Amino acid sequence: MSTRPTVPSGSLSGLSRLRRRWELGYGAWILGMAVFATWTVLVHAGYTDRLDVTLTAPPLPPRSGRGQVLEAISLLTHPLLIYTAIGFAAIIAYQQRMRRLATALVTSLFGLPLQIVIATWIDHARPSSAFADSLSYRGFAYPAGHAVAMTVAAWVLVTLTRARRRPTSQVRLWRGAGVLAVVLTCMSQWAMGLQSVSDLLGGVLLGATVANLALSVGGVEEILASWAHIGLPPTTVDKRAAIIYNPTKFDDLSLLRRRVESKVLAAGWQPTLWLETTPDDAGHEQARRALDADVDLVLAAGGDGTVRAVAGELAGSEVPMALLPAGTGNLLARNLQVPLDADAALRLALSGTTRAIDVVRCTWDGGTDLFVVMAGLGLDARIMADTSDDLKKVIRSGAYVLAAVQNAVPRPFAVDVELDGDAGALAEAGGQRVVMALLGNVGTITGGMTIFPQAVPDDGLVDLLLTGPNRVADWAKVGAGLLIGQDVDGVSHHQARKLTLTTPEPVPFELDGDPVGRTRKLVAQVEPGALHIVVPSPEFGRNNHRVRSK
Repeated sequence: MSTRPTVPSGSLSGLSRLRRRWELGYGAWILGMAVFATWTVLVHAGYTDRLDVTLTAPPLPPRSGRGQVLEAISLLTHPLLIYTAIGFAAIIAYQQRMRRLATALVTSLFGLPLQIVIATWIDHARPSSAFADSLSYRGFAYPAGHAVAMTVAAWVLVTLTRARRRPTSQVRLWRGAGVLAVVLTCMSQWAMGLQSVSDLLGGVLLGATVANLALSVGGVEEILASWAHIGLPPTTVDKRAAIIYNPTKFDDLSLLRRRVESKVLAAGWQPTLWLETTPDDAGHEQARRALDADVDLVLAAGGDGTVRAVAGELAGSEVPMALLPAGTGNLLARNLQVPLDADAALRLALSGTTRAIDVVRCTWDGGTDLFVVMAGLGLDARIMADTSDDLKKVIRSGAYVLAAVQNAVPRPFAVDVELDGDAGALAEAGGQRVVMALLGNVGTITGGMTIFPQAVPDDGLVDLLLTGPNRVADWAKVGAGLLIGQDVDGVSHHQARKLTLTTPEPVPFELDGDPVGRTRKLVAQVEPGALHIVVPSPEFGRNNHRVRSK
């Protein structure tokens, strides 16, 4: 056992780093200060008076039910209470040795004297109100003290939730709660006639600026790192994971990093090795680097192309691969019942069981590679080649449908088939003309359609589907045959340990959805149990924090 080392920050692209710093407060307070200063000048010069008159709240009796509720809200969100709570939080953070967070919280307390100084200088009169005897009706009006305090508190809290081990839905929920708290505070002040609209807008702008400044002073990245470590075990075990990720598949890489690190560190593992794919390498070199680093687990975070590249390097090794699905198809994950939710998939990676599955090694004119899901010649390859990556980001699986429509009248081709070296095993196919030849290691494709009903990923066999309707009317039979998984006119299923497809002319083909080129001969041979992969166990879901044994 060893004490926990500092988590490395890793490397992101310059653009991602600038975006992350801007979002989390590194310099954003400068823009906030500029906007607040501009708004203050407009208020001080009287340019917002007409806005305040136009948006004056209707009179509200103090003793009415709504009036009493609003006054209770006003008291609960009083600046003195909010800043007192922030002060206590700073003390607790300091006692927990989160000194950067404590520094940020103490800095945010300066929002109170800053608001008082600015309010005294602007000397903006409060509107007349039936709640003039309220504790909230004290001091100068601009900027609104309630709005400043609540915005500071909400902004800091919402920022911290980005580092917690929470699903995206919960992060959004906290963001919504923060916005709602600020809106409710401002609405109560406005409805009671205690503040004008310009005062409240000024308070929100000043509060956001103070919060961003406080987080910048404390060091926002370091704050989030220490916050994410709350509740983690103080020691680690001698295990380490590597994650190979496609950056184009994730909208927020900083959130991905914090989620992965928090899950891995919570399990007591060493900090993760981060390896980013490139447009020229979908994961081959990165997987080799992970193997050279002697990691205990490799997470493939991306689409089917990333999974295939990583699997190609891990096949034959004892290092297991876990899936973090982030693509459009995610076919291997779907067939192995791996959750598509990022947090659930991460829990599975550390708590599931390891299963050895087959890979299929393909050799063609001038090349060799493998697939773990499916390969295809003819129509399937043309559809994959014509599918727009940009459309996949917008309409996901619908992009494949549009590509299929573009190839609605496919050109058939002749194919000779050998099964396990026996050309006579499928003699009738020798002169057969087909529009598509599909090879499968698993049974289900995009849309949940099972086209290889007998396919099992660890049966040592590769499945073959040949389809060649002679007339347009035959496509209805083909569709029915695919849906029910049975042979009909124009559809036939076969299995073999090794198969060879030969065509008179070069035909386009694809591996796991990636167009590879054209070939006249494709040899596919199963490598039984070559890839170790993490799959759900009976205990998964009941004990998500149990560390998988090697």
